[in-house]
Amino acid sequence: MRIVMFVVCLWLATSPLYGKIVFHSTRDGNTEIYKMSSDGSSQTRLTFNEASDTYPVWSPDGRQIVFQSNRDGNDEIYVMDADGRNQRNLTRHPKRDIFPDWHPDGEQIAFASDREGGKNHNSNIFVMDTDGGNVQQITDLYAFSSRPKWAPDGTRIAFDADFDKPEQGKPRQVYIINADGSHRWQVSNASGQNTTILHGWSPDGQQILYTQTIDGRFDDVFLMVATLAPNEPGWIQQVFGELAISLLIPVIGSAFSPDGKSILYVGKEDDHWNIYRLPHPEGNKQQLTDDIHDNFAPHESLHEWNPRLPVSLQRLTPTRWGEIKVTK
Repeated sequence: MRIVMFVVCLWLATSPLYGKIVFHSTRDGNTEIYKMSSDGSSQTRLTFNEASDTYPVWSPDGRQIVFQSNRDGNDEIYVMDADGRNQRNLTRHPKRDIFPDWHPDGEQIAFASDREGGKNHNSNIFVMDTDGGNVQQITDLYAFSSRPKWAPDGTRIAFDADFDKPEQGKPRQVYIINADGSHRWQVSNASGQNTTILHGWSPDGQQILYTQTIDGRFDDVFLMVATLAPNEPGWIQQVFGELAISLLIPVIGSAFSPDGKSILYVGKEDDHWNIYRLPHPEGNKQQLTDDIHDNFAPHESLHEWNPRLPVSLQRLTPTRWGEIKVTK
């Protein structure tokens, strides 16, 4: 028995196929969902639909994938098994339901929608059970709120929102709220024509990853990491390593790896979009995909799951969130 366990542990330690990445791509002419091993191998298409299937996220146990699709006439939240089977609509609502994200305990899904009082393109954050029932509205904002992301401890939700148009001097920012909708804190500090897009939390819940445009130009983007200040309340914004120095290129998606040791991002180089891995906090990038014929921003969303890192809710000390500090 000990020998068997040793062999299994040795295989886990040496196998390059230690995790799975799910993403959407237009590589086959239509936006579909794919998965691949964490080293970029074994790329497999999961959806085959004439509609647009986007923004996939692994369930915490890796058995299912939640995603967004307009196959029924408008954007809805769907779920499918990890192999692409058993695809089903969870929301079935005439309004748009977009940007799903799975709660760390696997019991709820957060999403954005304009279903309740949405007007002037407003949207808010909602949560529901994984069967589509018990829908609850979390925010009630006169804004376009999107991309909700659960904190690793399940007590907070990050999202991005614009309360006024950027040309009015109030750009899109990243915020955090408690999971019950109480208290809202601003994390990002974009100004002028700049805008931010949320991408997710670090596994320890101490950092938030997002992109910020440079002078409002989406061709040049900073990849930002906001870190919880260790000795005082608030977030410290930092421009992330190599991307800020030598890769001032379009970046449309990014995510922390499950162990927090690297960041996946989607970047455009030589007129082609691909997925890269960059060690955190700094290091040399590794290209994972090679879609030389794909020029249509193919991988806007990506999410990695690692079976060696089972999800367990973290109990963090409650912290009072304060003013933003910026490091140059």
